[in-house]
Amino acid sequence: MRLALAILGNALLVSVLLAWLRAAYRCAGPRLRRWLLPALGWRLLFSAFGNMHPGPDARLMLKVSHLLTAGFWARPVAALVQWQGSTVPGPDGIMHFYTWSNTLYFGKLLAVLEVLTAGRGWLLGLYLSLFCFVACWSLVRVLREIFPLAPAGAAGVAFLAWPGVLWWTTGLTKETLVVGAGAGVVALALPLFCRGWPAGFWRSVGCVALGLLLAWVLFRIRYFFALPLLGGLLALAAVRGATQRGWLGAGAGPQVGGLLLVLVLLAAPVVLAGSQVVSGQFLVDEIGRNYAAGLRASAGRPHLEYADWQPTPAGLLRHVPQAVGQVLARPWVGESARPQYLVAGLENLALLVLTGLALLAAGRGRAGRLPVALVAVLVLYCLLLAAFIGLSTPNLGTLSRYRAALLPWLLLLLLQNDYARRLLKKLGL
Repeated sequence: MRLALAILGNALLVSVLLAWLRAAYRCAGPRLRRWLLPALGWRLLFSAFGNMHPGPDARLMLKVSHLLTAGFWARPVAALVQWQGSTVPGPDGIMHFYTWSNTLYFGKLLAVLEVLTAGRGWLLGLYLSLFCFVACWSLVRVLREIFPLAPAGAAGVAFLAWPGVLWWTTGLTKETLVVGAGAGVVALALPLFCRGWPAGFWRSVGCVALGLLLAWVLFRIRYFFALPLLGGLLALAAVRGATQRGWLGAGAGPQVGGLLLVLVLLAAPVVLAGSQVVSGQFLVDEIGRNYAAGLRASAGRPHLEYADWQPTPAGLLRHVPQAVGQVLARPWVGESARPQYLVAGLENLALLVLTGLALLAAGRGRAGRLPVALVAVLVLYCLLLAAFIGLSTPNLGTLSRYRAALLPWLLLLLLQNDYARRLLKKLGL
């Protein structure tokens, strides 16, 4: 029974993937079409390396998944009830998680997929990598269609080719789901803002249902990352509607001002009336706990450390500029002789060069051709995530992994200017 179900499920998934590849190749323009197979092969290569050596977090999530799946096959009805809770029974005793544990939620998602993969961890990682690729490709295609004046290769490099992004968003990592779900939500939302609802009732319903599902997955895996992105999309929709109706001017000032106003109006009731996980005090406490735990785990290794650290709102705000800079610059080249630090240092050097190039272009009025409201949303998103990651993650290895959630969005912005456009064109991108 299990083998037959696994064979049938895998055959169905492979058929869906092949159908999607044919449709994606047919719908893409000539310049974008040549990206499809090389980008897919590039991601699968990174996925193969990642699946060979899963990290401790991946091993724990696989353990949770195996236990939940074993319970399902033994007692299906009781297991479905058990899956609604926050405990996982096992041979070594009961594993307890807090209600909003993203590790437990990820394990439940893997358990659903395990029914189709017969418990093969490498196959689970492969399917998650393919999900992220499909979502990222969809976003790249949407950006190309809606903003044809933007550099053609910017989104492709950011979401499909940058090694640091691929390394951390393939296989059994939470970042794979965070980047995939975030890219999918934006790919569904932007056409609605710019073109309106798709033709056909059921197609519209399908887009809404898929968007809500991806938004929920994003929220459950990293709600501190999800809230700025989802709030920014709602604010962007409001500003877009107000501009089209003549309530706001077409200039940058009115749009950015309207965007910030909508964000404040959205954030205030969420923080004041929201549950514990979205309260300001919970955020401060979470940053303080993670920072202390990260310092203990980083003894004897390069790490971030802030002088006069105080886990209070005022104390954290004082270190925000430094935290944002550290996320972009650390580890720097030469900080450690270990290979992983050398590679990360070279990547950070490239990011700093691109940042300087983008600032120079912006100062000369050559920042790019994306709508100013969209740029404002993405800049705020990157700054908020950089501040949160930099403050809560002193361990440089963990910081590099968490940063993968903002890295493609940051690269998308940094590669929009005219100088980057020329560089991409010289590279054939």
